[in-house]
Amino acid sequence: GIGGLREKDVVFPISVQVANLLRQQGVNAILTRNDDRDLDLEPRVQIAERANADLFVSIHANAINMSRPDVNGIETYYYSNQGLQLARLIHNSILQGTGRSDRGVRSARFYVIRHTSMPAVLVETGFVTGAQDAPLLRTPQFQTQMAQAIARGILQYIQQRY
Repeated sequence: GIGGLREKDVVFPISVQVANLLRQQGVNAILTRNDDRDLDLEPRVQIAERANADLFVSIHANAINMSRPDVNGIETYYYSNQGLQLARLIHNSILQGTGRSDRGVRSARFYVIRHTSMPAVLVETGFVTGAQDAPLLRTPQFQTQMAQAIARGILQYIQQRY
């Protein structure tokens, strides 16, 4: 990304904060990794399945060719209809909580949301290659804002469903 910004330096702190915020509300949040290591897609799905998780949220930072710094914004993906409401709630919470541009809620065939049996979404928190997104994504303040927004969307979903 811009200025050497790496996805893992953005999404790991956000993910840890989301888990902590959910735990503070009594939700048993399980991270697929607790340190800086690569984890293939299949083990991520297995962790969720073994835990008999009620939902699965995969958090990412988007990237596009470095010659396209004009591409910025939030995207949230779902595969099955059972993930659509979760995707909409998280996506709307992020838009409200961060003011970032809306690139939409979209259906996709990403492995982790296609192979989980529970409602599953993949959240793109912004573009590490985006002129507007990258400077925000690198700041702890924005990472906290993003984590709070994701957690709020998850909690809204839980309140509606359980």
